[in-house]
Amino acid sequence: MRILRIAPDIYPHVVGGICIHAHEMSKEQARMGHDVTVYTASEGIECAYEAPSGYHVRNFKPFAKILGNSIIPNMFVDLVKVQSKYDIVHAHSHLFFATNLSAVARQLGSTPLVITNHGLNSQTAPKWFQDVYTATGARFTFAAADKIICYTEAEKKEIINLGIKSRKIRVIHNGIDTDLFVPSKDTSFDKKNLLWVGRYARGKGLDYLIDAFNIVKSRHSEATLTMIGEGPEKDRIVQKINDLKLDNSIIMKDFVPNSELAGLYQNSSVFVLPSLEEGVPRTILEAMSCGIPVVCSSLPQLVDIVDGGGMLVPVKDSETLADRISEVLSSSSLAEEFRENGRRNVIENYSWKDTVKKTVRLYEELV
Repeated sequence: MRILRIAPDIYPHVVGGICIHAHEMSKEQARMGHDVTVYTASEGIECAYEAPSGYHVRNFKPFAKILGNSIIPNMFVDLVKVQSKYDIVHAHSHLFFATNLSAVARQLGSTPLVITNHGLNSQTAPKWFQDVYTATGARFTFAAADKIICYTEAEKKEIINLGIKSRKIRVIHNGIDTDLFVPSKDTSFDKKNLLWVGRYARGKGLDYLIDAFNIVKSRHSEATLTMIGEGPEKDRIVQKINDLKLDNSIIMKDFVPNSELAGLYQNSSVFVLPSLEEGVPRTILEAMSCGIPVVCSSLPQLVDIVDGGGMLVPVKDSETLADRISEVLSSSSLAEEFRENGRRNVIENYSWKDTVKKTVRLYEELV
């Protein structure tokens, strides 16, 4: 099968959930024998090349960037010309201009379009803009797709509420490599290392994370926090860390290769994700697969996933976030319960190979 993937950026040139998802999906589909090409707009890479993982990349130079979103009319021109050569066009996230272009191109051609929803709301756009866009651009983009992939039933309901027909939406869980992300053989619970991995954006709730960590430090003086990622809010968060004199307890890294992430999780006591908006982040699944308790925001689509493997807290609530983290750090029996339940849940329900197989079967229904 000839597959054309549309992704705003691609790993490892840009790090983030969608980028890694698109890379891993393309890599596994290429391994299965499919001919995969990725259209992207990553800065600082070649116009065209073959990735070591066996898929092809066509990179388009953005005309401009708005709210971190690449405006790429040249991709649209090329897409209209070549889409008929592919069996499937698979675009990722309606929040990106590249996916909007795919929706317009679908109206001009006959190649089926699949769109994966990676969360309904933007973590960077102002709320007023998001509300206007959801009622217009998002609705149009989803309506143009032949099939929409959601990770959970909660996300499916959100899209149905936009007026999209239920029959167009397929729930296929997100997944990760449970052979790579495995628990540490060291089961001691004397560590008090917190971990956050993501993008420095307002929607990630990082102010609440830093405030919560400041409280945790007052209770557990030896606690540390490792933060992995980049983004527009990083300088401001660094300043906040310095103002609170937490810089000696917080380790910050821009990038850790995906192959080395498992070791990072294994050396952690709690994975913390206080986001205001999310899809189903791979990071939570990776942490649980490594047997690391999760403390995260109580977002509807995360409730069933985290159940038994960690604790949920209200958004924008630093004190409760700190309380729940402290509970896990103070109770080895609770941590062990979360470790076992989280790992079991991911193995049984969130296998990456299963995700890819179900996605390919969806393609086959449309071809």
